[in-house]
Amino acid sequence: MTLNQKFSRTPKAFLERSVRSHTRRLTKILVAIATAMALAGLALALLFNAHAAPAPTVSPLWGTLDTLTGHASAEGQAGVTMGMLELNWGSFEPSQGVLSSSYLRTMKYELAAYQGGGQRVTLALGLYDPPSWVFGLANSTYIDQNGAKSTEANFVFSQAVRSAAAQFLSLVAANLPMSNFWAIRLTSGGDGEVLYPGGGTYWAFDHAALTGSGLASGMTRNPYPSWKPGTRGLSQAQIKSWVSWYIGGLDNVTNWQMQTLSSLGFKGYYEMVTPGSGTRPSDLAQTEQQNLPNDGTTGVGAVWDLYYSQLPNKTNVMSYISSVADQSGGNDSCQAADSSLALTNDTMDSWSATRWISRIAVANNLPVGGENPGYGLPPSLNSFYTNTSSSGMMASAIREARSCNFKVFYWAHDIHLWDGTLPFSLYTTMIR
Repeated sequence: MTLNQKFSRTPKAFLERSVRSHTRRLTKILVAIATAMALAGLALALLFNAHAAPAPTVSPLWGTLDTLTGHASAEGQAGVTMGMLELNWGSFEPSQGVLSSSYLRTMKYELAAYQGGGQRVTLALGLYDPPSWVFGLANSTYIDQNGAKSTEANFVFSQAVRSAAAQFLSLVAANLPMSNFWAIRLTSGGDGEVLYPGGGTYWAFDHAALTGSGLASGMTRNPYPSWKPGTRGLSQAQIKSWVSWYIGGLDNVTNWQMQTLSSLGFKGYYEMVTPGSGTRPSDLAQTEQQNLPNDGTTGVGAVWDLYYSQLPNKTNVMSYISSVADQSGGNDSCQAADSSLALTNDTMDSWSATRWISRIAVANNLPVGGENPGYGLPPSLNSFYTNTSSSGMMASAIREARSCNFKVFYWAHDIHLWDGTLPFSLYTTMIR
């Protein structure tokens, strides 16, 4: 989910789908167990063990999203030692090559407030809020197989968009040196997470993607430009190859950001903002057999085992789960034996998004971090969000973060710890 609530998109269909489908699978599994077991006590023991957690190796760092500068010092002293600075590209560089001095002053003030409060700082680049002039560049928006244009800037395929963004990142580094930041959140650029646009279609049919003209460096053009997902015409091997290429676009754009930021002096963690359960291996196989229809997840690129395995450079990469305690998989905890299961094992279809992506991280030797869904994202989770008991979102998220050995966890959002939605003291008590 996007940090800044003003710019948070409506949660994409894949998040709700992942919660529904995998919860149904968990229900079927529990029913089968209950039927097979003669003793009710044994069934209860199994349910308890589903939430038992292995001992964490090190406690996570604790932070918040959209950290309020006025509370940074109090939060730092209370153990909430991660602050977050979120940029807005459109506000930073309203005219190409010209930064806003007043906006820069505000960002410098916020950065100093976090650091003065004893907090480390994570940077959100704000590429998903581009200035209006970006949409006048060549191939600036995605186009799907039906000819529909997205409202998001096309970072995956457009070299012109990437070149403009690289100039923005250079301005950022020149005025807010990269040494200030412990981590940087990476997304697909146009979206607040590592996703293509939503809508259930596939966004690989703009001029650059189809022809290679104006194509972003390192990308290859659509290997089957005359074929449309959801139709016949390709073999199963060709469809599988196309999916790898499509997800590879997200790998390429995040790797490009890492290369650019590293060249500007950044040496910290890159948090890959990946939400929800996405398309699990068994689901992907079925989708491919059906010629890639709208399954609600693959079109946005949320095939997380494939995404992380294909990353060309994993140095300083963190698997980052932006949907901790989203009610998928009963918000189950990671278990010590999880790493013994292959990623293709259907047992994991009943796991929560947090447990699933954490298992992917282990398979790729990556650290893990994350955040909970924010209040109202979606509204159906609001009562769960405000539940202050051991079964509420905060308790569940912290349990998952600890059991999955998170390196860092951020509560979304800081304002809701101070506006009466939840007490700040609840957070500090639970993280002790």
